[in-house]
Amino acid sequence: MKTTGIILAGGKSSRMGKNKALLPFGDKKVIERIVEKMQMITDHVILVTNTFEEYKFLNLPMVADQYKGLGPLAGIHAGLEASRTDHNLVVACDMPFVSVEIGAYLLRELNGFHACVPEIYGQLHPLFAAYHRDTKDILDKKLAKGELKVRNVFQELNVKIITEKDFAAVGLPLKDSDFFNMNYPQEYEMAQKLATKAE
Repeated sequence: MKTTGIILAGGKSSRMGKNKALLPFGDKKVIERIVEKMQMITDHVILVTNTFEEYKFLNLPMVADQYKGLGPLAGIHAGLEASRTDHNLVVACDMPFVSVEIGAYLLRELNGFHACVPEIYGQLHPLFAAYHRDTKDILDKKLAKGELKVRNVFQELNVKIITEKDFAAVGLPLKDSDFFNMNYPQEYEMAQKLATKAE
């Protein structure tokens, strides 16, 4: 089974004040850490961005949103449109601690579903989740209507929700960092402290 990793880097990082994907993180940029992890999980990696020049150094296939300015659902749609595999793992560009084990598990559990999405302590995580390529057709219809709320879109999909109990049951106890994302400068600082603890 061939798989594709889709990294979403189309946001404006307005809350961070600078491009969070390009922030330094140890001896690499945040986006470089994510690319390395995704290459360990999937056979192909695609970057969804509206600023190709910023990411040329990664030497990855890039695709832009077809629906401009409509947020992460548009990014997922663009990535699935560009993908050539049925099984796809989506991750946001502000998640420096992508778990190889969790990503691989989500892809394995995708069989028979439109999406396999973690819900950790009641919070849905659609930006670190697995999606079947066919999901793009439903997203296309929703985006064309301007329907952007993830939970509403998921109501029309055959979604497998994975909870913290499910992860524990297969020997994948979660760490605080597994679904950590950075929107604000203080969260970037917190991520660096988490990285130091993990070393």
